[in-house]
Amino acid sequence: MNKPNPAHSNKLTEIQLEKIIDSIDEAIVGCDKDGFINIYNYANERREKISRKQVLHRHVEEYYDFHGGPSLLLQAMHLKKPILDQYQEYTVRESGVQVEVICSTVPVMDGDELIGAVSVMKDYSKVKKLSKIIMELQSSISQGKRKEGSTTATAKHSLHHIIGNNEELKNTIRWAHKAAENSLPVLIFGETGTGKELLAQGIHNASARKNNPFIAINCAAIPENLLEGILFGTTKGAFTGAVDQAGLFEQASGGTLVLDEINSMSIGLQSKLLRVIQEESVRRVGDARERKIDTRVISISNEDPMQAIEDHQLRSDLYYRIAYITLSVPPLRQRLDDLPLLTEFLIKKYNQQLHLNVEAVSPSLYTLLEQYSWPGNIRELEHVIAAGMSSLNTEDTTINLTDLPPNVKYKLTSVKPTRQADTEDAAMLENIMDDTERRVLEEALQRNGWNVSKTARELGLKRQSLQYRIKKYALEE
Repeated sequence: MNKPNPAHSNKLTEIQLEKIIDSIDEAIVGCDKDGFINIYNYANERREKISRKQVLHRHVEEYYDFHGGPSLLLQAMHLKKPILDQYQEYTVRESGVQVEVICSTVPVMDGDELIGAVSVMKDYSKVKKLSKIIMELQSSISQGKRKEGSTTATAKHSLHHIIGNNEELKNTIRWAHKAAENSLPVLIFGETGTGKELLAQGIHNASARKNNPFIAINCAAIPENLLEGILFGTTKGAFTGAVDQAGLFEQASGGTLVLDEINSMSIGLQSKLLRVIQEESVRRVGDARERKIDTRVISISNEDPMQAIEDHQLRSDLYYRIAYITLSVPPLRQRLDDLPLLTEFLIKKYNQQLHLNVEAVSPSLYTLLEQYSWPGNIRELEHVIAAGMSSLNTEDTTINLTDLPPNVKYKLTSVKPTRQADTEDAAMLENIMDDTERRVLEEALQRNGWNVSKTARELGLKRQSLQYRIKKYALEE
């Protein structure tokens, strides 16, 4: 067999890379260490309405007219660090096309030597237009509801709609009723699919704010630069296309604003959010004027806030402002005593929707439901019940394993059965571990005169983690 020609192999690799870069929908541009463009893909040609032959080997600052700052390619090379999800606005000098992008730029290193940089750019203008439409719709809905004097359509559920007799869940609901009696910020945390927003809606509808706006936004679904304008509002001229627009804090004034997946919000934006909550006033992007607001904030996190603080996903000072009341929603695997109740409720729901007369799941299927770990929680249980009922006829009264789609059936049957004794042993072990931890904490606190900082140092814990455990075990001096 002949050895491959290195020169031929390198040429083949270059062609392959060029084909891959051209097949990507996102615009990609790269430059060498001196700032001359050496990568420019087909998506960029379409967006900037110019051919790559006119672009390659031109200096980035000769080809582009950047608004409000230098090229991110040059910045990344100067810092020798990536610049991720950064807004940039520029004009292509030759075609006159104005472009707004969310750009992730990385320096390219060969060992310790800088050899260039590459940017991957997402079109920002379409997302901005869509967000403007959403904000205007939300604003008109809020204003319309205020005129009607009725509850906003998005807060449909009350605390009485939460189904379950599990003691931990009932305790959470009791605290939710207490939270509804005031306007202090609330933090709700729990796994995906446990019903956190339903709890937020319930608190709003049980409060004195129930006839005022209820607005919920998922912080993980929107880029940081866009999220800032949506939350705080914009002023005409703040950036290209910006108009005078109230943000969600203003739109929700008098009511409730729910910040879902707050732990995904950037640390920089969290500091601005902290200021708004502390001052009870908001400053629109590009404006110097402070506007007073009366907005209750309910934050939602999909992980334990103490863990989010340790992982640097949540500022500790923001946590103390948004979590005067903290509510934990237990996962389904920890409240399997509610499984019969939930199953019955979901069967009734889909009987109405599908015009069926189903009464129950078969005993063998119910055994599998008990043994499953439910990573998707109640949302996943609803999917299983709905999927099983969708294949039934009007005369069927029972959901069997054979009625489930293959993918659902595979997930349920691939779980290793758990003996009841194992479950009881695990519960007993958990209680023993809790008792031991409680005793160790109490003894350490007494040794240190209930000084939290000294005790945390002795135990090798972060101060916030110790405070969380003191609250968890209701320890008192």
